[in-house]
Amino acid sequence: MHATVTQSSRRVPISLWVSIVLFLLYSALGIAVGVSIATDPAAVLALLTVSPLMFVGMVVSVVDIVRTRKRGDADQSYTRLQWVGLVLMAVAMPIWVTVAILIATLV
Repeated sequence: MHATVTQSSRRVPISLWVSIVLFLLYSALGIAVGVSIATDPAAVLALLTVSPLMFVGMVVSVVDIVRTRKRGDADQSYTRLQWVGLVLMAVAMPIWVTVAILIATLV
């Protein structure tokens, strides 16, 4: 009897990596805007001008999800990670714009 060792082929979707990078960049911008709002209230516009980048991230995530479903070869954990990436893109802009507007109204 021979025991076979199978390695887990748990892949991470490229769309999740794109989502994480864009989320971190957008969060860094959100923090920078939140800090500089006291001296420049127009800094909220910086967040709004970068928001198309988040839209591109959402498109990448949706295309990856659709492409994977059509192939039908992904396991459940892989598709779950794809949805995590899409959620990151969908919540990044509203969270940081809301934070910046709240800071601007409190200052």
